[in-house]
Amino acid sequence: MGPAIDKGFSDILDRDDIEVADDPSALAPERALVIEIIGSPERFVNAASKVGLEWLAEEVATLRGVRSYFDPATGVSDDDDEQDEEGGLDADVELLANEDVTSDEVSGALYLGMPTKATFELLRSLWNKFKADEPAPDKHGDWWKLFGLLHQLRPWGPEDRIGEATRRRLREEQSRTPGDDLRLEVDLWYRGDGATRLRAVTEFRANVELLGGTVLDEERIDEIRYHSALIHLPGDAVDEIIARTGTLALDDDIMSIRPQNGFRFAIDELIATEAEDDEESSADPVRASIAALLDGWPVENHALLRNRLDVIELEVADSMAPVNRRFHGTAMASLILRGDLSEANPPIDRRLKVVPVLMPDGSFETPPKDKLALGVIHRAVKELKEGTGGLEASGPDVVVINHSICDEAFGFAGTMSAWARLLDHLAWKYKVLFVISAGNIRDTFEVPGYKTGAAMRAATAEHRRAELLRAVEASKSQRTIFAPAESVNALTVAAAHADGSTLSLPANLSDPFGDVAAPILASGLGHGFNRSVKPDVMLPGGRQVAHPTEGAMLRVHGREHPDRFGQSVASPDPHGGHLDFTRRSAGTSNAAALATRMAMLIGDVLDDSPINTEQPWYTRPTAPCVLKALIAHGASWGDLGQEMTGVHIPSGHVVRRKEAVSRAIGYGAVDSDRVVGGGGHRVTLLAEDSIRKEQRHEWRIPLPTELRSSVEFRRIVVTLAWLTPVFPNSSQYRAVALDLVGTSGKTQLWEGVQRVSNQPAVGFARRGTLIHAVYEGNRKAIPFGDDGDFVINVQSVSKMPHMSRVDVPYAMAVTIEVADSINADIAASIRSRVMPQTRTRN
Repeated sequence: MGPAIDKGFSDILDRDDIEVADDPSALAPERALVIEIIGSPERFVNAASKVGLEWLAEEVATLRGVRSYFDPATGVSDDDDEQDEEGGLDADVELLANEDVTSDEVSGALYLGMPTKATFELLRSLWNKFKADEPAPDKHGDWWKLFGLLHQLRPWGPEDRIGEATRRRLREEQSRTPGDDLRLEVDLWYRGDGATRLRAVTEFRANVELLGGTVLDEERIDEIRYHSALIHLPGDAVDEIIARTGTLALDDDIMSIRPQNGFRFAIDELIATEAEDDEESSADPVRASIAALLDGWPVENHALLRNRLDVIELEVADSMAPVNRRFHGTAMASLILRGDLSEANPPIDRRLKVVPVLMPDGSFETPPKDKLALGVIHRAVKELKEGTGGLEASGPDVVVINHSICDEAFGFAGTMSAWARLLDHLAWKYKVLFVISAGNIRDTFEVPGYKTGAAMRAATAEHRRAELLRAVEASKSQRTIFAPAESVNALTVAAAHADGSTLSLPANLSDPFGDVAAPILASGLGHGFNRSVKPDVMLPGGRQVAHPTEGAMLRVHGREHPDRFGQSVASPDPHGGHLDFTRRSAGTSNAAALATRMAMLIGDVLDDSPINTEQPWYTRPTAPCVLKALIAHGASWGDLGQEMTGVHIPSGHVVRRKEAVSRAIGYGAVDSDRVVGGGGHRVTLLAEDSIRKEQRHEWRIPLPTELRSSVEFRRIVVTLAWLTPVFPNSSQYRAVALDLVGTSGKTQLWEGVQRVSNQPAVGFARRGTLIHAVYEGNRKAIPFGDDGDFVINVQSVSKMPHMSRVDVPYAMAVTIEVADSINADIAASIRSRVMPQTRTRN
């Protein structure tokens, strides 16, 4: 990490010795030291710089993204970008430098990996002297200043191993079934050394047995540094864990203990109707099976699904899923293949691969109770893409995988979950796109604007919508996206309050948003890892009712209406053997399923396009990037974004207002017509390639001469998507960052073309693997190069070693629009000038 610190500090910490991490799983347990920061990370960074610990300040700033929108992976800051709206980017940087980041946005803990036991103890002894109000040793006075900004400095212990969220969740589980045994997931410290690992596991299993428990499952996935066990414990042993006492709570080989992954899908009310048999469903699909569904068992012979499903039976057998309880998998398959049935869409001309990973359990559908969910998912994807037991892969052409399940036990809190790390690894390894739901938040939230449910119902639609949007934003710390929605390689989908039903609610119920497709009340809120844009996009998820709970403060939650609101989906017959039932459904799972459907429809267009001539497009490593870019390419904030920007913190800074909007809708609602549609005055061009570290690819878009002298209004939409390898034990988790740059290498793309204000702030947009930006010409002519071409560059940067020979697949979609008053067929003119090779390497 560089030379040792001078000023007398090298006897405490050396830059070559200490590791700084946001994620404790990256450290060895015997060297994990926890520092809890008082106040914002910015204050700690400033103090560390002033006492001569510039390297520590830099590490913390890199981990937390504080002080500016500087991206450590790219080395690009927003100071280099075009001026943003309302004060420009300098104002954005000043805001983050001077404003505390609230506790729900950034964790207050950092983790130091100490080089030796002696160094570990030395730093602890200094801290203990400080806490005892003893004077600082000679040449260590500035350390006392830094210690003043810390709440605690301690080794990893029971309070880290068993967090408050875990204790609260376990108490809730015990209250449901007092005295009953419970299942827990235990994350062991990952050990690369086999002998150390064997010793730790042997002792752990012995401790579980001494408590009267059982180890039900154990899984180790080396690529993501994951080693966990699923255990079954008696009630008294669970009491000890809640109290942070006893053998397991004090076991230094355990990193964390938490409830079993908590995805639980339930049907509270059900009104089923019969559907007409569709002759199109029995026709043989002819296109390749490019999509898979990881979910519950579907009703394979349902009138709307028959001859459209290939079910791969692995760990959840057909006998484990009674047909009359197959709700979630049937609904997801229905939405993917048919969309909202109220809209009478034709079925997709492809078979859908389905790997059941959920099973009915009483009134719920959950992952198998005796298996770790990550192991089930890992084996399912491996079977699809590699095959198992000497058998060929069941889904060799699969390039998009619908993953509408999540861990509802905990929301994303800044550290990448093992589930997200797994999907990121699998996406890179197999070159597939995971489509993930943001998660449904069923808890109530306070609505200060109304005293009673009647007052909420009596309000105008506009007033009620504004109050509910403000209330959801105010409760954002309890309504975060669920793991694995923070996955950097995946497409994460929020749900819009929209469906094909034409029915209205009775007067005693509240429609939260009316005819405005705002995010449903249950949709999980971002950001993602390193405060990147998450969710990525929003699609219809069915409408929900604003259900009130009255008390000292009115509380509300989103609830499905089984008769009036929601998307129409295929359903099992809960009481018999009918195969033609439908029901209404709403949630982020639905929105993710529609995104997967859109990917399949885009696939139809790609099948029939020139991109498919040399080899099937879905067999190329760029395929998931193409789908991700094209789905997001139709996204925009539109009128909803403007309304939400005005509603959220109206007196606050523009960046904070836009941040609130992007938490809810990402890059915005997707208009599918803008992706697969077109016209004479709009053309979409697609680029795809692989790029290496520090390379820049130049793409030339041949604009027609008709635009050279025109000053008519026009718009440019650019979307860049890529896959990145990930390093789970590094602060540089996302190994490769791409960016859009102009010919000068700056992020100012073109003179006279400005990024519009109604979209996420630039700094957040650069932190994931999806950049989507809208530019307007402001009545100035689009700039041409010397040869009349319109130029855009893709830049690759990585700070990780050993990446120079790694090919990173990416795709870029560019749409150019001109005013209808221009008397030219822009699409035809551009296509006539496109050359086979349009990109040059640097």
